[in-house]
This record gives sequence, structure tokens and C-alpha cells, in this order.
Amino acid sequence: MPRGNESSVSQFLLLGFSSLEERQILLFLVFSPVYMIILTSNITILAAISVDRSLHTPMYFLLFALSFSESCTTFAVVPKLLVNLLLGNQTISFLGCAAQMFCFFGFGATNCFLLSAMAYDRYVAICKPLQYQVVINRRVCVELVTISCATGFLIALGISSLVFSLPFCGPNAIRHFFCDISPVLRLACSDHHITGMAIVFLCAFVLLGPFTAIIFSYIYILAVILKIHSAPGRRKTFSTCASHLIIVITHFGCAFYVYLIPKSTSSLDEDTFFALSYTFFSPMLNPVVYSLRNREVQSALRKLTAHTFLSPKIMGERNHTLVTEFILLGFTDNLKLQVTLFVVFLLIYLLILMGNLTLVTVIRIDSRLHTPMYFFISNLALLDVGYATIIIPSTLMTFAARNKVISFSGCTAQFFFFSIAISCECWLLSVMAYDRFMAICSPLLYTVIMSRRFCVLLVLGSYFMSCLNSMVQTAFIFRLSFCEAYIDHFFCDVPPLVKLSCSDTRITDIVHFTCAMMLVSTTILIILISYVYIVVTILRINSAKDQRKAFSTCASHLTAVTIFYGTGSFMYLRPSSKSSMDQDKIISVFYTLVIPMLNPLIYSLRNKEVKEAFRRIRERKVFSL
Repeated sequence: MPRGNESSVSQFLLLGFSSLEERQILLFLVFSPVYMIILTSNITILAAISVDRSLHTPMYFLLFALSFSESCTTFAVVPKLLVNLLLGNQTISFLGCAAQMFCFFGFGATNCFLLSAMAYDRYVAICKPLQYQVVINRRVCVELVTISCATGFLIALGISSLVFSLPFCGPNAIRHFFCDISPVLRLACSDHHITGMAIVFLCAFVLLGPFTAIIFSYIYILAVILKIHSAPGRRKTFSTCASHLIIVITHFGCAFYVYLIPKSTSSLDEDTFFALSYTFFSPMLNPVVYSLRNREVQSALRKLTAHTFLSPKIMGERNHTLVTEFILLGFTDNLKLQVTLFVVFLLIYLLILMGNLTLVTVIRIDSRLHTPMYFFISNLALLDVGYATIIIPSTLMTFAARNKVISFSGCTAQFFFFSIAISCECWLLSVMAYDRFMAICSPLLYTVIMSRRFCVLLVLGSYFMSCLNSMVQTAFIFRLSFCEAYIDHFFCDVPPLVKLSCSDTRITDIVHFTCAMMLVSTTILIILISYVYIVVTILRINSAKDQRKAFSTCASHLTAVTIFYGTGSFMYLRPSSKSSMDQDKIISVFYTLVIPMLNPLIYSLRNKEVKEAFRRIRERKVFSL
């Protein structure tokens, strides 16, 4: 895309929610679960259509393409919005803004053409049912999707080229939460009347062309339906179009208002509101409408997740022997080795308790450590104690007793709470990265933004997101039917449990991998972006001594992040087919025992303030004696 010879702007500021500065973290906590729901629901629709052969029809092929395109439309805008809300840095580069506009309008235009293709599909199915399989064959469906995508992105290329070929001399503040046409055009420092007219023409073609095709399709459909004498027959025929009509109304209604009304009567605040509807509401509504109002999709979802939503008892009675308890095989049957492992695990557990609880106590007692950074460290220490306690006592019991049985409900509870703890550790580590970003990059605003109330909200938000993740994973894993009871592990974890299942685990694998990928990618993205800004800020410091001092406040956190994410990603982001149980056990020992034991050492031995706090407490005790 040509940038123009006169442009002096190298980046823009996205000021969509700048007036709500104090509530930006609240907006992040609202938008991030909505985004996760959009991704999860659309992925579920995609999985249902892919797996269930009864949905391998033209209508659902087009729905598959629409769901994928809707997910990509939100992906072009929402991650950047979430990063801006979380970090408070609202900049976007010139090329980044152009790329965002191109992708957003490319997939948005594709959605319009796909909706018209779906209307044509309904027209042929209702008005020419005998010719349906001949006219709407697989080749035609692929051509419709390809033409929709190609046309959409060609128009997006035209729009973004017209906008970013204009000169931008300043100001660079975009009053929107993404690079939309109208707010970007208003920043151009030359006459953009002709460019604006050309863009309106392209937008009108994208919106009015498909919408006209949809109108004509439904005129013919309505005429055919009215000729049906039976009222139930009319309702049944119209019901196949109801979901599509709802999506058409919501999608085109918002788009018409934003892109086809005259600029003189357009309010940017109203545009922002309507943009929220088609970047959040519409993509979230689509899978809901097509599942709640479509019997075939409901049936497919029931069949695919029957093993998930039926009780284990029913599934056991239908197919296999009911498993009411599991047997944890642990590490070895060798009695001497079990005694050795019992002693080692017990010592490590005592060190975990002593190290983390001591760290929490020191932070609690010393008033100089009553800062956001140490508030998060104390929560991390308590979390380490929590998930070590979820695993190690039951493991010690398997070493000490011959009976290695754990009940089905006990296994479920262990996995549920362990999943919460692991997920929450990821979120807390990302929150701590954000805390370091604010402390180093915006030191004057640090005490204002990182207030006690805000810190508590961040911790509660971490637990909330972790509970959602854990509930989804626990529901999908423990509604499988199990035909074996021997868990080749020392606690109830995903890989060994999935391997025991005698039902189809494809959906469970997809859900587990998606949840793990979303958790890891989101939190790592926050950490990486935070540290990019931190490194840039540190490199601008002239004094080498001050650079070392600034970086030293991050060293402990970076060490903890590297160890935790390294082992966790290797464990949970591998395909299950490449998983080795012996390897999994070693890695599990590392992040259930070693990491909780190392964290208090990392945050005390590498932290001068904590060491000084220890020294002050010791001196206080000696003085009192």
C-alpha cells in the first residue's frame, strides 16, 4: 500500500476508550471473556460441521466458511484492543493500522458475500428442490466461497490503498478502538472528497450488492412459501431460513448505519457503539442462532458431545463397564524405591510450605513490602502452596499405602482445582509482567494506576478466568466413558485420563488444546509485549548502573516465567500421540514440586528488598530477646 510522499505520521493513537481511563481494566475483563466465547463457540460450530457427516451439505459448508470468516474478523481487531486496554499503550504503527484495516474489511466484505451465497442456497433449496443437488454441488460451493473471499479482499485492498495513499501530517489521534475508515480519513491533511466518494462507492457495492441479492432471493422464497397450503409446511420451510435472516438483519443493519449514512450526520461515538456490535455481538450471536434455532446443528452437537454431556454412569451402562474409581500407578512398584521417593517428596513438600509461607509472612509483616509487586508475589506464593497441596499429599499416600485408589469424584475434584491453580499461575505471571511494565515505563503514574483496588481486581480476574478454563476442561474430560481404571501417573492429569477413554476423544482433544493454547498464547502475549516496552525503556537509560538496577527488578520474574512456561508448554501443547508417560511424569514432577520450591528462592535470593526484610525481622527478634 502506498504511503504517500507527504505523510509524516509514523504511528497513530487509538483513543476509542480513552475517556474511560479508570475503567479500562474493567473493559478488559469484560471484553476478554466475550472474545473467548466468540472463539470457543465458532470453533465448536466448525468442529461439529467437520465431524458430523449429516452436516456435509452446501448450507453447512457455507456456514462453516462464515464462522471461520467471522472469527478472523474479530481476530483482526480484538487482540489489539485487549492489549491496549491492558497495557494502556494506545499506539499502532502506520503499517499496522493499514494491515488492520485491510484484514478487517477483507473478512467483513467476505461475510457480506457469504451471506448472499447462503441466501441463494436457500432460494434453490426451497424454490427448485428437485434441482438442488445438481445446481448447488460441491464444486459450486467451493467457487461461491472462493469468489466471496477474493472479491472481499480485492475491495478491502482498494479501500485501504485509497485511505493510506493520502498524506497524514498530524494530528495522529484516531477516535476509535481500531483503524476504521471514517476516523482515519478525518486525519488526512489534504482534500479527501474524491477519495471519500470512491470509498463510499466501494462500501455501497459491498453492502448493497449482496443485500439486493438476499432481498430478491427471499422475495422468491416468500412467494413459494405462501403457495404451500399447509400451515405446518409453511412454518417448517420458513424455519430453514430463520437463522440466516436474523444474522442478515444484525450484520447489515449495523454496517449500513456506520458506512452508508452521510458523514455530516455521523457521530464517532455512535460509530464506536455500532462497531462494538459487529465486532463482538454479531460474531458471538451467529453460532448461538445457528445452534439454538437449528435442529440439525443441535442434533449434531448432541451426537458429538453425547459422551460429554451424558453422565458417566449412562455412558458406562451403554457401552462399557462403569468406572467408579481409578488406581494411580505412580512411579514404580519397587518397595525400596517407593520409600525413597516418599522421603524425597515429603522433604520437598515441607520445603515448599516453609519457603512460600515464610515469604508470605515476611511480605505481610514488613510494611516496606506493601506494594503491588509484593502483593502479587504473595498471591503467587499462596497459589504455589495450593497446587502443591492438591497433588503431593495424595501422592505421598500412594507411596505409603498399598491402596492407590482414588474415587471418580476425587479424581475430578483434584483435576478441577489443579487446573485452576495452573491457569491462575499463568494469569498472575502476566499480571506481574504488566506491573513491571507500569513501574518501569510509566513510573509517575504507577501508584495512581496500580492502586490496591486495581491489584485486587487483577487477582480476582485471574481466578475468574482460571475457573472458566477449568470448568470447560473438567466437563469435557470427566464426561468421557472410561473402560480402564489404571492411571499411569501420580495424579489425575489430562494425557493419562484421555488415554483411558474408550469413547471418541477428538472433541475433547480439540477443546483441551484450544483452551491450553488460548491460555498460554494470551498470557505469553501480555508478557512479551510488556517486556518489549520494558527493554526499549531500559535501553534509553544512559547510565549502565541504572539500566542494571531497572532490569534487576524483572530478573526474578523472568526466571520464573521461563521455567514455568517452558515445562508447561512442552507438557500440554504437544499432540497426544507424541506423548510419553514416563516423560510426562518427569515434567509433571518439575512443575508440581520443583517450581513451587524454586519460586520463593528466586524471589528472595535475587531480590534485595526481600533479603533486607528478612534481615530486619531477624534483627527485631534478636533485639526482643
